[in-house]
Amino acid sequence: MRAHRGRLAAMAGPFLATVLVATACGGGSGDGGGTKSTTLVVNDFGTFGYKDAGLYAAFEASHPGVKIVENVNEYNNHHNNLVKHLAAGSGAGDVEAVDEGFMAQFKATPELFTNLNDHGLGSRKADYGDYKWTMGESVDGKSLFGLGTDVGGLAMCYNTKLFQKAGLPTDPAAVAALWPTWGAYFQTGEKFKGANTGATWFDTGTNVYNAQVFQLKESYYKPGTDDVEVATNPGVKAAFDSTARAIGAGLSGGLVSFSDDWTKAITNGAFATLTCPAWMLANIQQAKPGEGIWNVTTVPGKGGNWGGSWLTVPAQSKNKKLAAELIDFLTKPENQVKVFKSIGNVPSTVAGVGDPTVQSFTNPYFGGAPTGKIFGESALSTIPQFQGPKHGAIRVAIEQQIQNMEQKHTDPNTAWTAAVSDAERVSR
Repeated sequence: MRAHRGRLAAMAGPFLATVLVATACGGGSGDGGGTKSTTLVVNDFGTFGYKDAGLYAAFEASHPGVKIVENVNEYNNHHNNLVKHLAAGSGAGDVEAVDEGFMAQFKATPELFTNLNDHGLGSRKADYGDYKWTMGESVDGKSLFGLGTDVGGLAMCYNTKLFQKAGLPTDPAAVAALWPTWGAYFQTGEKFKGANTGATWFDTGTNVYNAQVFQLKESYYKPGTDDVEVATNPGVKAAFDSTARAIGAGLSGGLVSFSDDWTKAITNGAFATLTCPAWMLANIQQAKPGEGIWNVTTVPGKGGNWGGSWLTVPAQSKNKKLAAELIDFLTKPENQVKVFKSIGNVPSTVAGVGDPTVQSFTNPYFGGAPTGKIFGESALSTIPQFQGPKHGAIRVAIEQQIQNMEQKHTDPNTAWTAAVSDAERVSR
């Protein structure tokens, strides 16, 4: 899933976070397997879909006396809290979700997490492709600290009512033909703006920027090294510049992703297009804009992947065995398929992606779009991108400068200079 953000104590600095203290409570059976009253705390972000798919209820039914409490936090706050709680040695949940952007840094500190090999989960290796599996292992491969949940195949979502109002086509194939490239996407945005619909072309520059970067073979690090190359990577600079021009042209709504205002803007039709990793569909549905209002088509450029997450068990958990059982259950291929059918998150297991119900699935809420095929093919066409240990922190630093251009009208050159400086600072 969504998705995005070793220097554990210091990393809290870039974020403004409210500390979420999530601790196991109730009778507490420790590692006793749930024979007494036990509360398992799951901390995540965005929408993982386990409650929607009935998986929490199913696990509780098979484990009498166990109650699962899920705390959902905003993306940055969630990861900031996790970093702080790991550094402090207390405060983390029994299960913590970690986005792709933070996995690289945690690979270097496996001692902060439970080694899932000790609970038999090494047997799950055959379920995953090499990338998804090895990202959940320590650098030396001796510790398994995370099991993959989903992948974030890239697409583009669009508001059909706003397209119709602007005189643009609404059929997915015809819409895809409007933007074979990002340049064409922005040109179509200029045409949309000229139609005076009262809406902006997209929600926020951070989403448009990130989608472009996630299509690059190289992003913030020289592959295979710890060398940060934000200032020297022409692909990153081009993505920043095109986003800055679009903001300057008035195409952005200047919103903050996943904020209340952003959710209301989806509901009210305040913007026309939304960069759509597979997990984004759940956010649209929860905003309740109405069935068939939004549709899905291919993203400008060639596919891509944004995000995808892993479930971990912090070493400080008092319910390690039970927590390991829970993440094993939640990430089973058949249960990943249930989550996909419920909210659209694309499975990260080989069997899950290849499941006929995923490949043939159409989503009635999104105009009958073949979302399984769209997101699956997008993820399969992804160019593997090397992400260094501070990828998530660098990304957040650059996002802040994009938001400054939108909300504080910072000059693009000033914003880029600050983005490079901040990226270098947080990567030290």
